[in-house]
Amino acid sequence: MNLENLRKKMDEINDEIVALFSKRLEIAKEIAKVKKENKLPLYDPEREEKQRAILRQLAQKHGLSAAVVEEIFQLFVEYSKLMMKMEMGPCD
Repeated sequence: MNLENLRKKMDEINDEIVALFSKRLEIAKEIAKVKKENKLPLYDPEREEKQRAILRQLAQKHGLSAAVVEEIFQLFVEYSKLMMKMEMGPCD
């Protein structure tokens, strides 16, 4: 396979990653609505810690650096929380 084909495959994967992140944010907005309706707190540190543990396992399973995977997902989580906060608006 030549460099151009490899780059095209990389571009396709990037497109998939961005599309999945967009879907993740849509779900975060739905979660925010449910939390607001049920007067639940925005932040759930226990769930976040469980998710970090799962991410570390997934990183290991796929031969990736757990630290790098956690750092990437921390950005996802922080942005998701920001979107959720905006979706929830002021608390009554």
